[in-house]
Amino acid sequence: MLKFAFAALIAAAPLTAFAQTATPLPSSSAAVSPSASPLPSASPLPTPLVLPPEAPPQILAIAINGPVFHSGDTFLARVITSTNVPAVELRVVGKVVRFDRIDFGIWQLSYKLPHIPRRYLRDYQAQIVAMNTVNVYVSRDITLSLR
Repeated sequence: MLKFAFAALIAAAPLTAFAQTATPLPSSSAAVSPSASPLPSASPLPTPLVLPPEAPPQILAIAINGPVFHSGDTFLARVITSTNVPAVELRVVGKVVRFDRIDFGIWQLSYKLPHIPRRYLRDYQAQIVAMNTVNVYVSRDITLSLR
């Protein structure tokens, strides 16, 4: 049932919401809607770790713009990985959304949430997965709260 609920939520989003764009995250001086705040800049993110292609991938840091999201909010995430990672994904209830590569080891995802029906407002367990070219994966669990 939960898979169907999230599938319906993703299906309700316009297809352009999944478009791969490489626009930078908004800075604190940029005009941003009140519901979408920029990523916290209190602690700078680490520099990507340079590793050879066959080395196990590493996720060094994950920054998300907030713990709770509402209809119409923009989910912004930045992931710092080792440089041998060619792809990073967000996996939620059987759905996969790829992050955009900004630079080697720097990944970003921006997703505007559609209207979310009341019955889908809850916490969702998600994974951020980084993989290298020899099919070695590393993942980190996160919780996405829809209210």
